[in-house]
Amino acid sequence: MTAERVDRACHDALKSHYDRHPDIAVVLVVDLVGAHDIVAVAPYGVAAVVRTAELCDDPDLLQRVKALATEGGHRLPIGMGSCIRTAAAEPTRQQTLGQPGVLLKPSEVDVLVLVAEGLTRTGIARRLGRTPEQVRSTLKNIFGRLGVHQRAEAVAYAARAGLLWAMSDREAR
Repeated sequence: MTAERVDRACHDALKSHYDRHPDIAVVLVVDLVGAHDIVAVAPYGVAAVVRTAELCDDPDLLQRVKALATEGGHRLPIGMGSCIRTAAAEPTRQQTLGQPGVLLKPSEVDVLVLVAEGLTRTGIARRLGRTPEQVRSTLKNIFGRLGVHQRAEAVAYAARAGLLWAMSDREAR
């Protein structure tokens, strides 16, 4: 599967494919990918991830990765494995990153929880030590990742995904 980034459409396509063909390994070729993206799509048969830039440097890479996945192997971009281990080891991020299907970064979850508390963009910015413009940009990213258009839709998604409870548990520590 090829995508620009792991967004809602990519995630849904992977999940749908996995629901129909759980025994077929997927090689994901993507321009932009982070540890949170890998954790979100890992349950859906993704055996290998290749950044598009890697293919430019090594045209035969995709064939080797496909062969590796066929043999039951797994492959992540260089440095991604350690990034995932580091992120998963951080106690403040473990619950958020460990939930399959969640496509939000921990910093985005922080903003979304404050939205759920009813804070304005300015209030969120003050609480997190950011500018209102940074919060606006983060909200735009959240909406894009979740495929929603309004704050209420994003909060409803977070509630259904259990993110609001995970954040409450985090803050209680």
